[in-house]
Amino acid sequence: MQHKITRWLERIPDTTYQIVFRAGETRKNESIIERWVTPFEELDDITDTIVETMESELVGRVIAYSDKSKQLRSMTVRAENQPTSQTSEIGLLVEGILRMSEEQRRFVATITDSFQTMHETIQDALYTEREHHEETAELQLALALEQIQNESNTESSTDKALGLFAQVLQSKSENVDIKKMILDNPNLIDQFLQDDEIISIVTEKLTT
Repeated sequence: MQHKITRWLERIPDTTYQIVFRAGETRKNESIIERWVTPFEELDDITDTIVETMESELVGRVIAYSDKSKQLRSMTVRAENQPTSQTSEIGLLVEGILRMSEEQRRFVATITDSFQTMHETIQDALYTEREHHEETAELQLALALEQIQNESNTESSTDKALGLFAQVLQSKSENVDIKKMILDNPNLIDQFLQDDEIISIVTEKLTT
């Protein structure tokens, strides 16, 4: 036992602030026997205290804590001459059950934390996806509005043709040959034929 305790003390983390030694007949009724605070100058004194105490106790624990009372490392020590009475056997059974219960609580806590983390990750992903869709929709709407604006600002083929025709009419005083203008620009006819209103006028003239 002494060698085991010595090796454990030599391997405690550098962040250890205090060492607590608890002992009793069972794990359930352990009480604090001794407490050592850094710096730990005489490790042999700690070892001797534990060994001497375990001559009259059944089970004990040596626990290393940080300065924030966080458990860093622990070790269970038992009396070298364990009594064989029924009471001791029941005590060990109870200790085993208590340890199992502690492990189950730690397991449940770990699972709960994992589910919480997963839930938060999914929520963040859904929020990011929603923002992306909203930004895409806004961009598509802006592009559509810009396209409509560009189309409304574009002069139609009929408007261009009418503009050229207006130039011809304005040039009559200058003796411009309208027939020659149309022959020089045959695409004017095609553009006029694309306008329902002009086609209607021409049809009416042809039938009267």
